[in-house]
Amino acid sequence: MKRLFFSLLAACSFAVASAQPVADASVIISKLHLDNVILMIPPVDFVQTHFSDAGDYLDPNGRVLEDIFGNETSPFLVFSNRNFNVAIKSATANFAYLGSGTGNNIMPCSVLQYSLVSNGTGGTNATPSTWNSLSTSTAPLITGGTYGAARPFGLKMRAKPGWSYTGGTYLLDVIVTATQL
Repeated sequence: MKRLFFSLLAACSFAVASAQPVADASVIISKLHLDNVILMIPPVDFVQTHFSDAGDYLDPNGRVLEDIFGNETSPFLVFSNRNFNVAIKSATANFAYLGSGTGNNIMPCSVLQYSLVSNGTGGTNATPSTWNSLSTSTAPLITGGTYGAARPFGLKMRAKPGWSYTGGTYLLDVIVTATQL
């Protein structure tokens, strides 16, 4: 009887195992190669001011530079897939002079000052004071900006030349750099 029971059990087990649906699986291996990328907009901004009368020179606050639309703030956007810092410096120690004036036409970059007026990057304002003189040394603006798209910040520039320089046009390139951490 035991033999018959085990024979029936074995036959039923075989029938149940044979009735299972047949299946197979495949694996798709996907590979993504991502580079660390950072982009700052705008790549170029042009701001200016005009000292045209004694009041301009006498103003203890100097003159804030404006773009061609009259905006005093230069807006920037940072796109980065890693956290980042933003820094500022002058490209040269002195302004380039265009004009026919003689006398003191060598104006140091420190006549131009900058101020971080808005910071939506998630980072910390790293400027030592509200208005800071430019130099050829890199100075931190923002530390620890948070990765992501369109992280905004805004800069203002002002000039305080005093009475020391001859009339003419003075030009200076200011370099703003965003660097991934």
